[in-house]
Amino acid sequence: MMEKLDKDWITNGLIDFEYKKYVLLAYLQHVQNNFDQDKLYPFLSDLIAHYQDVQSFKNRKTLLKTGFPKEITKIDLEKLRLSYESVTEDSELMEALEEIVEYALPEMKNTLGIGKELYETVEADLHIEPVGIVPLYKDEGYVMLEMAPQKRTDIYQYKISKFVMSGEGFRSIYLKLIRSMRRGLGETFEGIKMGLIKTYQALPNPATFLLQAHKPYPVKETVVPIAKRLVLQTVREME
Repeated sequence: MMEKLDKDWITNGLIDFEYKKYVLLAYLQHVQNNFDQDKLYPFLSDLIAHYQDVQSFKNRKTLLKTGFPKEITKIDLEKLRLSYESVTEDSELMEALEEIVEYALPEMKNTLGIGKELYETVEADLHIEPVGIVPLYKDEGYVMLEMAPQKRTDIYQYKISKFVMSGEGFRSIYLKLIRSMRRGLGETFEGIKMGLIKTYQALPNPATFLLQAHKPYPVKETVVPIAKRLVLQTVREME
């Protein structure tokens, strides 16, 4: 099964429609198999990048074709209209590439739709809320993750970095797993937070968030990437 698709898969190697179709479908099947297991990353982001590359290839080819020199083939004096024909016709190679592109875009878009639906389902199932009082400084803190019916609480330390690129401000977030524990009967999230403050004194008043889901999802491939976005969004809304 094709687990990865080269960035230049359309133009690299044998330019044959049936071969490229096989390569593409094998890759898309691998991506969909991971979606079926509720695994989003890196499969969704990779597929989006490939889709954008194919769309860009199609647009560049269209611009190239419209830029070819043309000659007048017909003059309609009654309607005052000129008819043109491109001097350069598509070669067999270009026709094959166009066939591949026209086939690939809807197939990719269909699989992207499955990934988008999974992303929205997981995001809707994840509930985030602050634990205790939220301090003014929220660029560092903790995220507690619990997914039913598991009895485990995973505790992550997060840090938000801010940077400027091309005159625009951006934010990135880093999550690091620091502890996994079984929350005992009567043990509260506020109590766990107080224990973190005693253990990690570098953050005496940390922003802390609880993230809960109604079912267990793959942590590394799905929950953590979406959790990063949710924490960034929540912190931004609190400013």
